[in-house]
Amino acid sequence: MGQWKQQSVGNCIDIKKNKGTPYVGTYLGSQQIQTKIGPQTIYNFEAEDGAHFGVYGFTNLNRVLANIEQGEIVRITYAGTKNVETKYGKKDVHQVDVEVYEKEPGKTDDLPF
Repeated sequence: MGQWKQQSVGNCIDIKKNKGTPYVGTYLGSQQIQTKIGPQTIYNFEAEDGAHFGVYGFTNLNRVLANIEQGEIVRITYAGTKNVETKYGKKDVHQVDVEVYEKEPGKTDDLPF
């Protein structure tokens, strides 16, 4: 007979607690989890050392990563908040820099790590 195996979201990072810290990894895709306050997106990555980590999504990160393909090498850096006009009026909105690594043309081993 089979057995039950405990599941978790793994090593998830709330990058909003680490302003200015870059997180680099190969994008593996996303998953939805249910929290006390509603659905939450977790973005999954594989670091240079092969370790897997997840990043909790938020509006601006969700918008950018919706256009990133699995297998891309990505660097994500939380940039703090900025007071901007939203549909609810002026609000402090979380900002993020997302960069995709582009190999130099003709190079096959041109990786950032």
